[in-house]
Amino acid sequence: MTRLACQYATVRFMPYIETGEFANVGILLWVPKTRYLGFKLLRKKHARITQFFDELDRSVYLKTMANFETELRRVQGMLKDDVTDFGNNDREYGFHNGLFQELTRPRETIIRFSEQRAVLAESPEKILTELYDYYVGRNFVTKEYQETILEKGVKKLLEQRDLARRYTKRRIEDQLYGVTFPFVKQSESDAVRVIKPLFLGQADSTAIIEHGGRWKLKVDQLRKRRLLNGPVLFPVKGPESHDISDIRLEAFDEALANLTGDGVEVVLYTEQDKILEFAEH
Repeated sequence: MTRLACQYATVRFMPYIETGEFANVGILLWVPKTRYLGFKLLRKKHARITQFFDELDRSVYLKTMANFETELRRVQGMLKDDVTDFGNNDREYGFHNGLFQELTRPRETIIRFSEQRAVLAESPEKILTELYDYYVGRNFVTKEYQETILEKGVKKLLEQRDLARRYTKRRIEDQLYGVTFPFVKQSESDAVRVIKPLFLGQADSTAIIEHGGRWKLKVDQLRKRRLLNGPVLFPVKGPESHDISDIRLEAFDEALANLTGDGVEVVLYTEQDKILEFAEH
């Protein structure tokens, strides 16, 4: 299948031009050869935008995005109906080649664009979705990625109190079962104190409960095999949502309740004093 040259830019929402802060809210894609203009915008899941710009009335964002979508659909209609402007067979050049540049040129408006980028794709529709999932959906931010960030934060916190040297990354195991923890305090060969940051803010409520449950199972297995004799601390980060109707918050509470038990403490990742108190013992 022939691959097509595509141009694209991320759509940026910048309500305060003075600070230059922006959030990626969409993708605009242009294929000169076929005159395909596609876009995908963040419309429904806007909570993270209004949380980031917390002084902003959400109606400003919703109205801005609705107006922008209307304009893009108007341009799509022009491309579909007015074929005479694309008379030559060499569609890589001419009027339409400047269309994307005109759409994305810098303006003193709330909606801005990134620099233009290029990609080869067999399916413009498919690559549009992939680009959106990456730049707006941030699908590369897995729980593993998030927990690496949390671990770096805990390590820095321990270093500030000169506690990092007491803890090492270690795999606690026997011949049949093993678990790797980023922070393990040892007494001789025994693991006597463990810290494991957990990310419980996944997009799916089921994933939140299951991820917490997997780590509870791991601790239980190590206890059963008498490989882990000391307390375990889980500093956790949950969903970044203030919407009480968000079912992920309920899932987060359930995950915390399931994790907490004999010899297992759960604190919020932001509760640094409690993390340090645990680590100092």
